[in-house]
Amino acid sequence: MDFTEALKKLVELQTTDSGLDDLDRVRKGFQKEAAAIEASLAALQARIQDEKKALDELLKARKTCEMEVGALDSKIQKYQGQESEVKSNEQFAALKQEIEKSKEEKSKSEEKVLEILFKEDTQRAELQRLAGELAGAEKQAAQAREGLRQKTADCEKAALEKKAERVKQLAELPPDFAQGYEALRGNGKKIALAQIREDLTCSGCHMSVPPQTLNEIRKNIGIQRCNCGRYLYEKV
Repeated sequence: MDFTEALKKLVELQTTDSGLDDLDRVRKGFQKEAAAIEASLAALQARIQDEKKALDELLKARKTCEMEVGALDSKIQKYQGQESEVKSNEQFAALKQEIEKSKEEKSKSEEKVLEILFKEDTQRAELQRLAGELAGAEKQAAQAREGLRQKTADCEKAALEKKAERVKQLAELPPDFAQGYEALRGNGKKIALAQIREDLTCSGCHMSVPPQTLNEIRKNIGIQRCNCGRYLYEKV
C-alpha cells in the first residue's frame, strides 16, 4: 500500500473515531439528563419528608399545649373547690388570685392550640399539593426515562456498528501506521491526523509546520508527522 492510500485510510479511520467520540458525548449527555431527572425527584421527595417532619412537630406541640390546658383546668377546679374551706379574707383573696392567674395561662395555652391547629391545616394542604406535584413529576419522569432509554439504545447500536467498521479500517492499515495512530489516540490526542491550515500551521497543535516537512509532504515523500506527533496532510 502506497502512502497516498494509507493517508486516505487514516482519514477514514479518524472520521470513524470522531463519530464514535460524538456518540460517546451524546450518550453521556443522556446519562446527565437521566441523573438530573432522578435528582429532581429525590429533591421533591426529600422536601415532602421535611414537610411531614414539620407536621409531626406541630402535632407534638399541640399535644403538649393540650396537656397544659388539661393540667391548668384541673388546677383551677382544685382551687375553686378550696374556696369554701378558707378561714380568712387574705387566704380567699390569694386563692382568687391563683385562680385568675391559672385561667389566664389556660387561655394562652388554648390560643396556642388554635394557632397550631391552623398551622396544621396549612401544613396538610402543602403536603397534599406536594403529593400532587410528585405524582405529576413521577409520570413525566417515567416518560422521560423511556425516551432516554430508547435514545441510548439507538446510540449504542450506532456505536457498535462504527466499532465494527473501525476494526476493519484498522486492519487495512500498514502495521506501523496503525500502531502510531493508536498510540496517539491512547495518549489523549483525539485528533491523530491533522490538516495543515492555510497559515501553514498544524490544526492539532497550532504550531508552524517546518518548511522541510511541508516540502516533503508536497513532494509526496511519505506520510509526515508534526512535532506534536500527529500525522500531517494537506487539503486537496
